[in-house]
Amino acid sequence: MERGWDMYLHTLDQYLTHFPGQFALVVFAARAAGGAEPAWEVLERGLGLSGKVVQGDRVRLTPEGFAPIEGVADYVAPGFLGVRTGDGLYRFILSQGDTVVVGHHIFADKIDPRKVEQAWQDWLTKIFL
Repeated sequence: MERGWDMYLHTLDQYLTHFPGQFALVVFAARAAGGAEPAWEVLERGLGLSGKVVQGDRVRLTPEGFAPIEGVADYVAPGFLGVRTGDGLYRFILSQGDTVVVGHHIFADKIDPRKVEQAWQDWLTKIFL
């Protein structure tokens, strides 16, 4: 892994610290960004972020089609944003070739994994038309 190792280890630490022993629904979606505008700017706008996020900030993400996601920015680095909520670890990554990856760990009951993953995939497709 050339990029992302630090976020991966941080996510493991967050799991062990805040969600020990709990089962997570893992959500994965990815989309090649393309387009003239930088992918990370499109992603931030799609998440409803209007300013710079610093690790430790309280944030409110408002991706269209989802309930607001409120939590703490637990990991912030160029091309990486992690948000920890009371029921999840939300991860946004700018991967190689301007591919945007969503890799969440959601600790909530009564969630249909296929529907949640498809909803995030549809959201990425919509913001990166």
